[in-house]
Amino acid sequence: MAERSLNDWLRHLERIHPQDIDLGLSRVALVAQSLALTPYPITTLTVAGTNGKGSVVYCSDAILRGHGLRTGRYTSPHLLRFNERIVIDGEPARDDTIVHAFEAIEVARGDTTLTYFEFATLAALWLFREAQVDIAILEVGLGGRLDAVNLVDADLAVITAIALDHQHWLGESEEEIAPEKAAIARPGRPVVLAELNYPTTLGSTLQSIGAACLRAGDNWTWRESAPARDASFAVNLRFCGDGMEHTFPVREGLRAANVAAALQATAHLLQEDFSPDTAGEALAAVRVPARRQRLELGHREIILDVAHNPAAMAALASYLQSLPGAGRTVAAFGAMADKDLTAMVECLATVVDGACALEIPGIDRAATPDLLWSVLDRAGVAIPQESFAVDAVWQQLLAGTGRGDRIIVCGSFHSVAGIMALLPPPV
Repeated sequence: MAERSLNDWLRHLERIHPQDIDLGLSRVALVAQSLALTPYPITTLTVAGTNGKGSVVYCSDAILRGHGLRTGRYTSPHLLRFNERIVIDGEPARDDTIVHAFEAIEVARGDTTLTYFEFATLAALWLFREAQVDIAILEVGLGGRLDAVNLVDADLAVITAIALDHQHWLGESEEEIAPEKAAIARPGRPVVLAELNYPTTLGSTLQSIGAACLRAGDNWTWRESAPARDASFAVNLRFCGDGMEHTFPVREGLRAANVAAALQATAHLLQEDFSPDTAGEALAAVRVPARRQRLELGHREIILDVAHNPAAMAALASYLQSLPGAGRTVAAFGAMADKDLTAMVECLATVVDGACALEIPGIDRAATPDLLWSVLDRAGVAIPQESFAVDAVWQQLLAGTGRGDRIIVCGSFHSVAGIMALLPPPV
């Protein structure tokens, strides 16, 4: 029998479990035990929250590598290639190494069913162990308590902003969702909280766990200040146990609270080896794909942002309002059906002159283009369109814009990825 390619494996993973999302640790824990992945032998930083997780992971990874450590970075979902999810010392894992991990997992699982995400998580953990990285940085996929990433007892946890998202699985209010996120913390181990305000249930859950909370505004502080040098803004931060305020220039596309969380987390992990200068140099090179990513195409500006829930869309709208004015601003919008589409579009409508609906083929959870268009129409920003196909929408938006105009692509990872695949490669 011919060996499966990575694409063959990914198609296989899409078929072998009846559900895309099946929260719970019992199945994946059995397989992890068979693979000798628990207890996990690598120092681990785990990041949970509703928005901003990816930014914290990318920033933490860059800072730790800047200090000479070998890192494993796990994020999800990917944009263009599965390999983006599993990055070892700054380089995406090769196809053959991922296939090798999948083969080991397939043998170990026996009759146990695993979701696509669970397979990917185990592969990341397996590859990081094989590569003998110094620190694994793991992004929680959904929630925290029952997410496969929570197999690992994090040495340090970070919890980013909490907002309404995935209510079907996590709860109908922020007060219900917060304990799900808090469950990545462990007794006696530090958890970095960068936001100044969280639901009260977060604190009570962390207290019941016995985690050592490092609270912004209490144990450490950060503030955003005016641009420094060539940066868009600066984060001024006083670390735990350090009375001196340090200034870190930050490039556009990152949110101050997430940068601050990554800095405090890595400083705690590195202890006396942490260098503010080294961290600042590492942050200067951080680029998080599709997070307020700005490109130029034919004298028009393109902004890619995976804002995929109302809170993220509100943050995107606020960011767009801070930019210099454009001639005309239009959007391509695709989203999942389980999102609050009305709330998302109401935010988007405040910053665009018009928007097209995008179909997201092959994703059962995706909202239909007709539904998306009707929501855009109710908000008064729907652009008449003959096709919802990604390439057709993109050509329509390019044809309807020109010098000085702005195109926003947002609503989900899948919608942004569809447009990214059509863009010319970066020079």
